[in-house]
Amino acid sequence: MMASPRDEVFTTVAVINGEIEFLDLHLERLNEHANRLDIEINVPNFQNFEDGLVRIAFSGNWNYEHRSFPMYKPKIRAIYAKAPEFEDSVMGTKHGHWQPYHEAKIQANAQGADISLLVKDELVIDADRASPILLDPQGIAWASDERNGSVRSVTFGALIGLFTQNGIPIQFGNITKKMIEKCQELIVVGTGMRVAMISHIHTQKIGNGTHRMLKMCQKFLEVR
Repeated sequence: MMASPRDEVFTTVAVINGEIEFLDLHLERLNEHANRLDIEINVPNFQNFEDGLVRIAFSGNWNYEHRSFPMYKPKIRAIYAKAPEFEDSVMGTKHGHWQPYHEAKIQANAQGADISLLVKDELVIDADRASPILLDPQGIAWASDERNGSVRSVTFGALIGLFTQNGIPIQFGNITKKMIEKCQELIVVGTGMRVAMISHIHTQKIGNGTHRMLKMCQKFLEVR
């Protein structure tokens, strides 16, 4: 039986030196998504997790799944894939029918790529497990607007101040394939992937060789 999106709400956190990274941002999003999914939650005091990634989910009870950090890759390849579609109140939440996102990752791996960029109505709205951020020729960083069905990135939320401090304006809006073709740089950010630069989409080379966003985010997230 297919899982219903409203059966579960979840978030995946990084635990580093015994501390949950960006906990307040995760709790804010978890509560917001639970409300949109009509799930009543009472968030406990999360603690005593081992270092690694922990999937925190509520489906009547709290469940925790721990796994080790994946091997860090600073440069990755991507493909385009069709974005999963749900009703408006579900789109953009971390919900109980997450299988289409797992399948998008499998689809990318089967084609020799690392990640799928998810396309809806000709717009790149998300990736299968991270959020795409584009640096355009004018030096503006673009992230997909949540109204397009994008999942709000906790990691990018923590990075926003860093972008503005380094003179990179941020614009939430529509990311098109044509914008990607002309961009200076395309990265993805997320709890598990940290930050990675997309070098190719299918066989097309992406970016002009600048690593500005990648290096800035690597330093902040303490990855090399």
